Amino acid sequence: MSLKNEHMAGQDHTRILLRLRTETMHGLIPVTTRSGIIPSPARMAKMLNEQVNVDNFMAVTCLSASPLIATYDEHVLVNNFKFGVLYQKFGQTTEEELFGNNETSPVFDEFLEMLGQRIKLKDHKGYRGGLDIQNGHTGSEAVYERYEERQIMFHVAPLLPHTAGDAQQLQRKRHVGNDIVALVFQEKATPFTPDMIASHFLHAFIVVTPLESNGGETRYKVAVTAREDVPFFGPTLPQPSVFRKGREFKEFLLTKLINAENACYKAAKFAQLELRTRASLLQNLAEDLKSKTIEFLGAGVRSEPVAVSPQPEGFGTPKLDGPGARFIETVKKAIYKGRSPSDPSGDSTKGSLNKKINIHDTPTPNSGRSKTSIASSSASAVSVRSAGGSGGSSPDVTSRAAPPRPHHDHSDDSSLNSVDLDPLDDKDWLSCGKGATG
Repeated sequence: MSLKNEHMAGQDHTRILLRLRTETMHGLIPVTTRSGIIPSPARMAKMLNEQVNVDNFMAVTCLSASPLIATYDEHVLVNNFKFGVLYQKFGQTTEEELFGNNETSPVFDEFLEMLGQRIKLKDHKGYRGGLDIQNGHTGSEAVYERYEERQIMFHVAPLLPHTAGDAQQLQRKRHVGNDIVALVFQEKATPFTPDMIASHFLHAFIVVTPLESNGGETRYKVAVTAREDVPFFGPTLPQPSVFRKGREFKEFLLTKLINAENACYKAAKFAQLELRTRASLLQNLAEDLKSKTIEFLGAGVRSEPVAVSPQPEGFGTPKLDGPGARFIETVKKAIYKGRSPSDPSGDSTKGSLNKKINIHDTPTPNSGRSKTSIASSSASAVSVRSAGGSGGSSPDVTSRAAPPRPHHDHSDDSSLNSVDLDPLDDKDWLSCGKGATG
């Protein structure tokens, strides 16, 4: 828990930042209550969350406290994204056909040119999204873009290595199948359903189809589909969902992709890993601060019990190698640990939707965003809001979004154990035409 005194509206207040295993809570309380007694830190914590079961807190006094705490607070910041890009020719309806495409079309190349910069992977200095930048094992070129101080790497299936005789094209699926969101570019209007791609990771698809040129003007039709437990993510699709080629369409797509990934981490299959990762990082932070405080003040300092935050029944706390790992990246790498080497998508069971839906036959309706609020037991004295919890919908990214905090390098490895995932279920998906998120 962090405390800071502030003078507001002619009165002194204490701003509280309470870090729990499940979320981070903010509060603002008067320095003195009606009784004239300044509440203790434990009392302040209970005013924000009455389930905090600790009688006192140990004061942190060490030179490295601020950077350690800041590192934990920043683990939810994500500045790097990777998205899959699939090319679907007219009439293709199977995973093998989509991953097997080597030859593209001028309209697809035109779309990639608008989407980002085609770069040489050899000695690429920016975010690489898991691609090989030394030996060419993942191809020689890729599509990369910087947007609002974020780095985006696109795993374009036709640009990834093709393996002769491999119907599944595992080298390509190893990257696209492990992304969270994918773009599907259709040569012409063709039915597409999410169950074409067997993956436990892919939770949202954005389907783009070029339309017949009108006086030489390139236009695109867009449809979106996501799993049922993925909350709404903006910006909302217009009606009709047709865009002219240009900067406005590019910004719409990049914003939609980023918001889609942020929203997908609220889905049930990622929520458990979020909680486990947050709890492990917080436990490591508390132990590190405690040991460094004892070391700084001397061996004779009294060691107080470490505060315990509420957690769900049966909730485990696996130990990570260090508290500095970034939250979302750790979740991704943890879940990758569970895949079989022979199945790079992490899934051995393909969904079997019986009905293919043509996304061009039915318009895409808009969806509303739901918000959650946390009630306080002392609402008259405390202003409370939560951040970083897994229950609320993710904030939208706009083309004028405030710049994120500076990105810190992180390890490519994680010691977080993955959890078993259930086979894909057809009812998890919202159809492109009847329930797609806008």
